[in-house]
Amino acid sequence: MLNANNTGEPSGGVDQGSILIKARSILDEHKLDITKSWLSRLVGRLDDLEALERFPTQESIRTSVELIEGLIQCLADEEALAEFEVDGVFYKQAENLGMLQRDSSGAIGSLADNLAALEEAIWDRLAEGLRQQDQDVLQLVRILRLGLHRIMTAATAAYHHQSNAELNRLAHTDALTGLYNRRYWEPELARHVELYKRYRHPFAILMLDFDNLKWVNDTFGHAAGDTALIHLATVMRMSIRDVDIPCRFGGDEFLILMPEAEKNAIQMVGRRISESINKTRFKLGRSFASLQVSFGAAACPENGVEADVLLQEADANLYRAKQEKSEQHTAPSAP
Repeated sequence: MLNANNTGEPSGGVDQGSILIKARSILDEHKLDITKSWLSRLVGRLDDLEALERFPTQESIRTSVELIEGLIQCLADEEALAEFEVDGVFYKQAENLGMLQRDSSGAIGSLADNLAALEEAIWDRLAEGLRQQDQDVLQLVRILRLGLHRIMTAATAAYHHQSNAELNRLAHTDALTGLYNRRYWEPELARHVELYKRYRHPFAILMLDFDNLKWVNDTFGHAAGDTALIHLATVMRMSIRDVDIPCRFGGDEFLILMPEAEKNAIQMVGRRISESINKTRFKLGRSFASLQVSFGAAACPENGVEADVLLQEADANLYRAKQEKSEQHTAPSAP
């Protein structure tokens, strides 16, 4: 003898067709209630008046109702799931929902939690309208979906974190040498200027420049010049501390920021780098050539406390070093 349930239907084996028909009916009848239930959970998480005032309630209601209608179509015809794929009608609606639900931090985890709340609102409404036996199946699906949702959220968040970290690295790194670029280095210089003004932490900067890189490029080609730039970057890394900030400022001009360093210390680093480069014989094609590097230093507060003043001082010292080399090469030999 079959037992009756609260829907008046026999509780024998699970009839998939009847479940789908019942689910479609429930969702269609209560799609607005589901949306309101979801939005009430969402609004309840907003912790300030400004965020509440910005919340796009009307747009969210319209979009979520349309998405629920899309799910109803899928229960009637599984091929309707294609509309949730790229360029499909409901795919575009889901994109709109994602744009509406973005928070100030843009965190993928927060968006996924919000969409999970929409899913829970749907499950809750379905559970109220299904017979007990079908509710057991629904509970199984809910548990598995929750676990899979959390797996997806964790994996997606990790992927985006890694991607953003790599994009950030590329944005702040010189592609040829692997040193920091000007976009990264200039704010660091400004930050250390502020650190000195507030806490009196001194620092120094070192400016380096090839004397004859143009000759290398003109004689052996730009590939040889690139090799020289890479070699200088390697020597710089080997000659500085972990806290120092080396940068390719542009062309063949390089800078190093050394926190808590005095001018004498950074001049020693400059001599070390320059001597290492000067002693190196580069194989360029079938020939060997020597490269020359000049440097100029400036220290905060000895030479100033503003970024532009320090850069001008380092550049002036670099120019003087080049001039001295030029005068030595052109000076007449003693009889």
